[in-house]
Amino acid sequence: MTLTNSGTRKALPFLTLIFFLFSLVLVWSFFTLNHSNYFHQLNIRHFKHTAELTGLISAPIKLFPTEEPLNLEKIRQTIIDIRRQPIECLSITRWSDRVLMKLIGTDSIIAICENDLIIANETLDALTGYKNGTVSTQVLQNQLTKAVSEFQSNSVKFEHPVETTINLIANVTIWLIILSSIIVLLLTILISRAVAIVLTNKEKAMKALAKSEERNKQLAYNDSLTSLPNRNSLDHKINTAIAKSSRNNSQFAVMFIDLDQFKDINDTLGHTVGDKLLIEMAKRITNTVRANDSVIRFGGDEFVAVTDCFVDIEIIDSIAHRIIDAISKPIKLDTVESYITASIGIACYPQNGRNSTVLLKHADTAMYQAKNAGKNQYQPYDKRSATKQNRKLSIVHQLHHAIKNNEFSLAYQPVVKLTDGSTVGSEALLRWTTANGETIGPDEFIPIAENSGQIIDIGNWVLEQACLQCKVWHDAGAINHAMAINVSSQQLKDPLFSKRLSDILTRLSLPASSIHIEITENSVITEDQNSVTTLHELAELGTKLLLDDFGTGYSCLSYLKDLPFDVLKIDKSFMPANNTIASTIIAMGHELNMEIIAEGIETEMCYEFLNNLKCQYGQGYLFQKPVPASEFDIFKNFRSN
Repeated sequence: MTLTNSGTRKALPFLTLIFFLFSLVLVWSFFTLNHSNYFHQLNIRHFKHTAELTGLISAPIKLFPTEEPLNLEKIRQTIIDIRRQPIECLSITRWSDRVLMKLIGTDSIIAICENDLIIANETLDALTGYKNGTVSTQVLQNQLTKAVSEFQSNSVKFEHPVETTINLIANVTIWLIILSSIIVLLLTILISRAVAIVLTNKEKAMKALAKSEERNKQLAYNDSLTSLPNRNSLDHKINTAIAKSSRNNSQFAVMFIDLDQFKDINDTLGHTVGDKLLIEMAKRITNTVRANDSVIRFGGDEFVAVTDCFVDIEIIDSIAHRIIDAISKPIKLDTVESYITASIGIACYPQNGRNSTVLLKHADTAMYQAKNAGKNQYQPYDKRSATKQNRKLSIVHQLHHAIKNNEFSLAYQPVVKLTDGSTVGSEALLRWTTANGETIGPDEFIPIAENSGQIIDIGNWVLEQACLQCKVWHDAGAINHAMAINVSSQQLKDPLFSKRLSDILTRLSLPASSIHIEITENSVITEDQNSVTTLHELAELGTKLLLDDFGTGYSCLSYLKDLPFDVLKIDKSFMPANNTIASTIIAMGHELNMEIIAEGIETEMCYEFLNNLKCQYGQGYLFQKPVPASEFDIFKNFRSN
C-alpha cells in the first residue's frame, strides 16, 4: 500500500502540469477572442465619428455660409478621432493576424485601414492649408466631401472581412478547446497507466539499484583493469600507515613507480597490448613487495607502493631493487619479446613529510630525479634536487606570462668584418628580467622552454622583434646590415615557420638576404623531415643559414654537403688564438666555399690569428658586449683607431 501511495504522489506533478497547460490554452483562447472582437469595437467607433463628421459639414452648399462660419477646429478633432481607429487597428494587428488574413482572403482589412489613414491625413493637411491661406475654399470643400464619402464607404467595407475573420478565429478557438480537452483526458489515462506500470516494476528496480550501488562502491576504490586499489584509496592507505608508524615510533615509505617505455609500447603495439602489459606489471609489483605492503594503481602507467613499518632503511633499498629487477624481466607482447624498465621515487615518513600530500609530492619529485639520472633506477627524495626541480617548475610558470608582461628584451652584439673592422651585422640575443626583477640567463631558461614547448611562442616573438629592429636600422641608412637570429630545433619542426618569416619580411619590405638564421649543430642532427624541409624553404626564401657552435657536436660533414648552410660559426670554446681546431674549421670552411664567423674574440692576438687565417668575420668582447639597440652603433668601425 505504501508503494502505491508513493507512486501516485510522484504522478501528481505530471497531472498538475497537464492541467496547468490546459488552463493556459483556455486563457489564451479568451484573450484571442477578445482581441479579435476589438476590431468590431473599432468599426463601431469609426461609424460614430463618421456620423459626427457628416453632421458637422451637413451638405456641401451649406459649408461656408458667410453669416455662420464653419467650426474648423471641431471638424479637425473629429477627423483625428476617425483616424485613431485605423491607427489602433494596424497597431494591434500582429504578424500572425496578417498571415491568417492573407490565408483566408480578408487582408483587405489592412488596406481599408491604410486607406482611411491616407484620407484622414490628406484632409488634415487641407484644413491646415486652408487655415494658412494656401488652400482655397473650393479645394477644402471637395476634400471634406470626398473624406466623408470614403469614411462611410470604408466603414461598410470593413464589416464583412472583420466578421469573416472573427468567425474563423472563434471556430478555431472552440475546436482548439475541444481538442485540448480530449488530449488532457487521454494524457490523464496514459499517465495513470504509466503510474501503475512504474509501481509494478519499482520493487525490481530498487533491488537492481542496490546491487549497482554495491558494485559502484567497489569500482570507486578499485582499478577495473588491474584489480588493484586505485588513487581514491591512496590517501586512506597513507594515513593508515602514518597512524601506525606514529603509534610504533617507526617509519614507512611511499614509492612512486613509473614505467619508462610504456608510451612507446602503447603507441606501436596498441592499447590492448598496453593494457596486458599494465596487468602483468601490476602482478609483478604486487608479488615483489611484502605481504603487509600495499600497491595502488595511481593512473596510466604509474603505481604507488605504500610499505609497512620498517626499522632499517636497507629494507626499502631491497624492495626497490626487487621491483626494478621484476619489471625489467622480458615480457612477451603480441608474439614479440619486449623489455621495459621503471623509475622509482621514494619518500620516507617522517623525515620526508608528515602527511599524505607532502609524501606523495616528494615521492613524485624523486621519481623525476630517477628519470633525469638515466631511468631504470630508484632515487630517494633529495631536498637539494627537489629545489632544482621546483626552480624549473617556477621558470615554466613564469614563462607563461613573460611575453604578455613585456619581460623579454633583445640585446645585440656586432658582427665585424675582420679585414677592415667594419660592422656588417648583429646577432639578436634574448634577455629575460622577470616581473619581480630577477634576471634569468638564456642558458638556464631556454632549455626549459624547449622541453616545455614554450620556445615556439618565445621564438616567434624574437623573430618579429629582431626583424623590426633590422628594418629600423635599414631605414637609418645601414642598408646592408644583416640580422642573425637564433632558432631552436622545435621551431624548425614547425611546418609554418618559413611562411611566418616570409610574411614578416613582406610586411616590413625587408630583403630576405638581410636575415641570417642561426641553428646549433646539435639541432640539425635529426631525422625529422619537417626540419630538413624548413631549412630548404628558408634557403629558397633567400635567407642565409648559419651553423652555430660548429665543432661542439658530432661535426658530421655529410649534412654540410646535403643541407643548404652558408656560414660556419666557430664556437667560442675554441678560442683564444693558435687553436688547432679553429684552424682546421676555417680551412675546411674555405674548401666548402662557406664563410666563417668566429665567436669569443677577446684579445688582439686572437684577432690577428684569425685574420691571418682569412676568417672573414668575428664577434667578441674585443669589439663589444651585447647591448640594447639604443646603444648599438650600426656604422662603427672597430679598427679606425
